[in-house]
Amino acid sequence: MLQQFHPKNDVAMIVPFELLRKAEQTQRLFPLILGAIAGVSLVVGGIGIANIMLAVVTERTREIGVRRALGATRRDIALQFLVETLILTCCGGILGVALGLSLAAVVARVLDLPLIVPLWSPLVAFGVSVVVGLLSGGYPARRAALMDPVEALRHAN
Repeated sequence: MLQQFHPKNDVAMIVPFELLRKAEQTQRLFPLILGAIAGVSLVVGGIGIANIMLAVVTERTREIGVRRALGATRRDIALQFLVETLILTCCGGILGVALGLSLAAVVARVLDLPLIVPLWSPLVAFGVSVVVGLLSGGYPARRAALMDPVEALRHAN
């Protein structure tokens, strides 16, 4: 267009292909970095849940002993702690999804951008949080279920 409508050859047009390639590399790297951050967050959250549930098991050792002495099976004890873990992670997942959606809405409003959140996104986030919570609560539940009832009853608070 410049050559057609501007016959003088006093204009130069340079396309920075190298800058475009670097921008494309950065765009490909961005999801990987966000994925790594999310993975580390999930591991830290899982460790936190496991620690909380281990503390709960330790605090309730006598209760576990009493329940086992009254006829509760190991499966009953494990299920009790897994349900508690499930409740804890569901509450955390709901709060996390609500906070994420609220923050996205605020950012969209401040930057005057449309808010586009596909339905699968919060559902997957909630599902992953529940799975991580249940996996993290598995060890404490197993530990509670394998307690010796006699030793658990002897445990002093």
